[in-house]
Amino acid sequence: MRQRASAGYTLVELLLVVAILSIVAVVAIPSSSPVDAFRVDAAAGEVALALRHARDEAKRTGQPHLLDCQRPLNRIAVHLVETDKDISSKATTPVIDPASGAAYALAPDTSPALSQMTIASCVFVFADNTSATGVVFDAAGNPVRGIGRGPARTAALRSGTVIVGTGNAGRRILLDTSGRITTDQNF
Repeated sequence: MRQRASAGYTLVELLLVVAILSIVAVVAIPSSSPVDAFRVDAAAGEVALALRHARDEAKRTGQPHLLDCQRPLNRIAVHLVETDKDISSKATTPVIDPASGAAYALAPDTSPALSQMTIASCVFVFADNTSATGVVFDAAGNPVRGIGRGPARTAALRSGTVIVGTGNAGRRILLDTSGRITTDQNF
């Protein structure tokens, strides 16, 4: 009896196996989650950098600086605070970003690296149980309300949280009473 020698696999058989493996890989490996995690980490880092910049500029210049979270615009900006004896308000002159030379503003959804990022929440709670979407760092770098009338503007920060994210990935940026800024990676 003669045995037939195997000639190997045909091109059609190889293409069929490659197609099946491709389908299995698409189903088994979620393609966007690692990218989303990196983008969310980058966005959280940018928000933490904006908070640090406002705090450090307040200490350096001796003038109060406001971190203004504008959720509807998906934007965070840093401003000087103008104060007279009765009221304090956001200055019309913006703080300049040393890297770009433009007004210091963070708009996560406009950056290609941070596309589709949103500022989900900005809440700063003060010692008198009021809350705001922004926080002022006084001349010593301490977080206070800083905007408004009379003694209420000196209310110290109790807690501050900014949440950024996209899809199912999100990060919390926390500001404590001492002005320390941390990022919660387990959110």
